[in-house]
Amino acid sequence: MKRFRNILLIILITAGFAPGFAQNKADTTGPAKTIMTFTCTSNSADSIVLKSQITVRHDDWNMNLMNAVVIFSVAGKDAAQIIGQVKTGTDGVAILKVPAKNSYFRSPEGMIGFKAEYAGASKYEASAGEAGIKPGRLIVTFYDQDSLRFVKVTAFQLEADGKEQPLGKQTVLVYVPRMLSLLKIAEITLDSLGSGSAEFPKDIIGDAAGNLKVIAQIEENDLYGNITAHASINWGVPKHLKNAERPTRELWTPIAPLWMIITLIIMLSGVWGHYVYTMVQLFMIKKKSLPVKTEEPENEETAIKE
Repeated sequence: MKRFRNILLIILITAGFAPGFAQNKADTTGPAKTIMTFTCTSNSADSIVLKSQITVRHDDWNMNLMNAVVIFSVAGKDAAQIIGQVKTGTDGVAILKVPAKNSYFRSPEGMIGFKAEYAGASKYEASAGEAGIKPGRLIVTFYDQDSLRFVKVTAFQLEADGKEQPLGKQTVLVYVPRMLSLLKIAEITLDSLGSGSAEFPKDIIGDAAGNLKVIAQIEENDLYGNITAHASINWGVPKHLKNAERPTRELWTPIAPLWMIITLIIMLSGVWGHYVYTMVQLFMIKKKSLPVKTEEPENEETAIKE
């Protein structure tokens, strides 16, 4: 009876769930869904950088799509105009640079509409992204005043005729690149003339000569998109002068921070503790499984006496 019940259960599982699994499997055999992110950035080299990244979505993770042809175009009066095509790299990114001063069609607000398209393939779906920006430009300079150091940012917007006009009433973020991210050192609000300043910190660590790269950005603006510029200055603290009497413990120095060392010791102690505990338990199991030896009497007389 028990055997018959098990056979019936197997038949029900096979008949009831197998078709559903086959249907799900069939649904996943179609083209994989792709996701495109598209950004436009005006830089200090009088260029507009069009950047597209394509990823393939899976159930629990995304994968960068390599060698995908991305077609970049710009909106026209009647139809879109193709301005270039680029293949994505190992990171799924395709980049195209176009002059900031150009004759592309503009909206009444002075914005240029860009588009990036991926036509898809037999294994991947098509995807596209659009962005519109009004070209702009930032200039980063430095000056001293009353024994203090300042960073100054000046912003311009590029009109359709190629002339520059002050870009005011905007917020500019100032960063210094670190090993893994950007360190924000100032936030400047531009005046009506498109200019603003902020005091430069005195304790930023630079290279051996104290050189620093300073980046200024207007980020994700509705009209101007992203505008970025950078400049270098030797206002950083040289590495060999920072706490020269003792080794420094920073993420970018050869000696790790104390909290990181303690965390690593605790983790390794836990791992090796489990190994030792496992070996002890195996030794105890083996010891208990050995047969107990009993001594036999040497002769019958000894046995009788006992």
